[in-house]
Amino acid sequence: MFSFLQHTFMVYALLLALLIALAAALLSPFLVLSKQSLIADGMAHIAFTGVVVGLLFSNEPLYIALPFALLASIAITFLTERADLDNDAAIGVVSVFALALGLIIISKSAGFNRSVESLLVGSLLTVTVPEIIGASILALLVIGFVLFFYRKLMITTFDVTYARFAGVNTKFLKYALSALTSIFVVVGVRAIGALLISAFILFPTLIARQLTKSFNMTLWGGVILSLITTFTGVTISYHFALPTGPAIIMVFTTFLIVAYIIRVVINKRRIKDAPHTRSHTSA
Repeated sequence: MFSFLQHTFMVYALLLALLIALAAALLSPFLVLSKQSLIADGMAHIAFTGVVVGLLFSNEPLYIALPFALLASIAITFLTERADLDNDAAIGVVSVFALALGLIIISKSAGFNRSVESLLVGSLLTVTVPEIIGASILALLVIGFVLFFYRKLMITTFDVTYARFAGVNTKFLKYALSALTSIFVVVGVRAIGALLISAFILFPTLIARQLTKSFNMTLWGGVILSLITTFTGVTISYHFALPTGPAIIMVFTTFLIVAYIIRVVINKRRIKDAPHTRSHTSA
């Protein structure tokens, strides 16, 4: 079952996927529960253009795509803060502009010999050492950020007005969270693909919320589920010769359906047992 670990390229692919999954799962509840999950999808379109521009000038597009995405994340946050735009509207404006720019660059660049499909759906099996190093740095940044600002992030996620009243610098947290999300997307977009990378942000919290009640359990449950799902997806993709990114997403979806069914069954049992509990109490 684990014979794929004998191949160096598969070990690299698994390591990168797990690092991306860890970073995404830690960011997930703060974005999903505050209704900012669309930022990952928007940043994926922006990162697509950043990688396209980077590939035109360098064999390591990360160095160009990263500042491009960071500037875009600042622009999105600025529009929501100063231009009185809803968060999803600001994301839509910036991401659609960036995607259109990327498609224009591709259409006008005769020397662009990279597969656009690989940018859209990813190519996890062509991982390089610099990408693993970048993903490791990203994971450490996210871990440090979440641990250091955990309580402030949690308060801001559920009630930004109260957080401001309590003296939390919500503007800084919003910019920082947006910047970390943009870094995550840039690091992951070449491996997972612009069309799929946002799923790593969405699924961990959606699955964990079906089975947990507290925010703390949702966060850490999402991390564990994300790592298990990613490992399972990579394993399945190797043994059945499937594209790795889509295989991981299919496993995520399966886990979400199973978690939802478990929640429904548990709730029905509680409702069924409730009258018996009340009758015993009254007796």
